[in-house]
Amino acid sequence: MPIEKLFVKTNFTVQVIEKVKTFQTIVDFIDSVSSTPDEPEPHLTYNCKQCEEFDKCLRKEIESHIFEIPRIQQKAVENLIASGITSIHEIPDSFSLTDNQKRVVDCVKCGKMQIDQDLSKKLAAIRWPAFYLDFETMMTAIPLWPDIAPYDQIPIQYSLHICESSGKIIRHIDYLADPHRDCRRELAEGLIEDLKGKGSIITYSSFEKTTISKLSKTFADLSDDLQSLIDRIVDLEQCIKCVNHPEFCGRTSIKIVLPVLVPDLSYEGLEIADGDTALVTFAMMAQRKMDTGEMERKRVALLEYCRMDTLAMVRLHEVLHFFVSPD
Repeated sequence: MPIEKLFVKTNFTVQVIEKVKTFQTIVDFIDSVSSTPDEPEPHLTYNCKQCEEFDKCLRKEIESHIFEIPRIQQKAVENLIASGITSIHEIPDSFSLTDNQKRVVDCVKCGKMQIDQDLSKKLAAIRWPAFYLDFETMMTAIPLWPDIAPYDQIPIQYSLHICESSGKIIRHIDYLADPHRDCRRELAEGLIEDLKGKGSIITYSSFEKTTISKLSKTFADLSDDLQSLIDRIVDLEQCIKCVNHPEFCGRTSIKIVLPVLVPDLSYEGLEIADGDTALVTFAMMAQRKMDTGEMERKRVALLEYCRMDTLAMVRLHEVLHFFVSPD
């Protein structure tokens, strides 16, 4: 399809004029604040939670801010602020919280890691050898290849660490697509081959399950094999959720828990250290915006980043195994 057919021109003049009327009611206030020579005195509100400057502003002198409480609602935040409470340490025991929020608050207050008894049961469900799997995907507004919708998430690489027991790596496999063609089928077939066996497939979050499910719908002839992989998936993040640590701040993303539980393993120093950068890098490669030398360097960097994600899972699983079986 020609690119110009992907877009439709629409006249929004009437809607914009209505927005202008709304803006005119506050323009004088905005003008007075933005033109003053001195910064206005900041006041804590629920909206501060989403502000990019919050860490440099009202949070910088507060240890364990109330915004670290997971899924805390606006009304609860406003009640705490009205009572002059900004730190988790100041929250009274009588304050209404969900069970999960209370566990996080209690953990921060006591300053000690707490391990739920369900951890042992969840880890026992893992079958060896274990396959630690991580995908990287790419999406663009304008599709790079035929038969792909705008912003469609396309898997472009995976990393796989295989362990015979906790922490005992026997093999590492990785795959990175050719950026100049649609390699989804090749990736799916490689995945089926590399994951053959009966051991658990360990992921972090449900993203890998969703990605494999989508591949299964795209390639009907591979559906049975891909669905069999889904049946073996174990989400390591669900195991991590059995561990409360004061430094987790109620969160369980791998970038949060890794430096706490495995401080000697870090993404620092990697040329590509996050998924967004990986996505943009591959898209630029696909659009031939790099010379051959830079493309090869970026290819190595993409493989190193994805490899770190699965190695991180191996090490985190090892730590969790130690928690329940220290011997």
